[in-house]
Amino acid sequence: MQTRTRCNDEKFLEAVYSSKTYTEISEKTGQKVASTMARYARTKKALSARGIELPQMQRKKPVKTVNNIENMVEIVQRLNAHHTNTNN
Repeated sequence: MQTRTRCNDEKFLEAVYSSKTYTEISEKTGQKVASTMARYARTKKALSARGIELPQMQRKKPVKTVNNIENMVEIVQRLNAHHTNTNN
């Protein structure tokens, strides 16, 4: 069973102002990324009602190491060749 990590408002807001992504905030607070995103949204809405805007967060972009188009072309060519040979 995973223990729940609690983070006070001051620590959370310090993490928000010193981060650019939700992942960075979650690493600093010890909370899950999903929990961090939900808390950020709630906090942003509450502070926005008082005229305070939080810094804009970005989602961490996945690092692509391969070209997906090239891989798909190879797969389609292989499947076409396989299906052409089995149909004859």
